[in-house]
Amino acid sequence: MSDNFKALIVNQEGEKFLREIKTIEKSFLKHGDVLVKVDYSTLNFKDALILKNGARLVKEFPHIPGIDFSGTVVESKSEKFKEGDEIIQTGWRVGEIYFGGYSQFAKVNSNFLVKKT
Repeated sequence: MSDNFKALIVNQEGEKFLREIKTIEKSFLKHGDVLVKVDYSTLNFKDALILKNGARLVKEFPHIPGIDFSGTVVESKSEKFKEGDEIIQTGWRVGEIYFGGYSQFAKVNSNFLVKKT
């Protein structure tokens, strides 16, 4: 995996709210013990609010929204998941407090994930 990939980044500078697709480094992802290659993400109602203006749901900027997503584990420090596992992630304040799935890769807490069966 390359250390660079694309993500939708929301940011706030004073009253100005910005949304842009940026190339970021893997080190930008700061939460979690499982790295996932995101295959699909949805547009949740809260995502729409966040994309409009942050909706006071996002506490730290810059931020990657995307509350719900599915994908494949590419790295894991958790005993619950291994490389190649297909997962589903929904809720747990991912996309609000934690970086979400509007990205080619997401790093999340293994307790937030469910194996696809």
